[in-house]
Amino acid sequence: MKIGGVDAAEAVSVGKKVLLEMLNDLISELRPKMSLEELQVVYTKNLDKIILNEEQTSSTKYVGGEFCFNYTDDAHYDCLYKLFFMDKSKKFFEMSAKSKPFDSSYLNSETRDKLKADKTLKFEIPEPSREARDKFNREKSES
Repeated sequence: MKIGGVDAAEAVSVGKKVLLEMLNDLISELRPKMSLEELQVVYTKNLDKIILNEEQTSSTKYVGGEFCFNYTDDAHYDCLYKLFFMDKSKKFFEMSAKSKPFDSSYLNSETRDKLKADKTLKFEIPEPSREARDKFNREKSES
């Protein structure tokens, strides 16, 4: 069947593609455009849980770490963290992980520009706060 000289199935297919592109554009505009400081807050909360869990399960003490945002290309970045612990015999060990690439549209333009220029943005991972420790302990006791 033809509609306006175009095959109906093809017209529907093109219409769906255009609609999906419009929705993707809308979604990308609604995503939070995060600053480096906002990203640090988000990632630090998750890292606190990792640190506290490691301390508890392996009887170690967290001694420091760093978190890196790495430029991949204009459309992507990835993350890497390194956490350092000391056991009771004063031996140090490292726990680290690297993420898959993330869409850089989650970043605000200032953060994207800085990341592109510097290629890596790092911040130190502080020891979990008293509040984070208390929350972690409460959640563990409730489960």
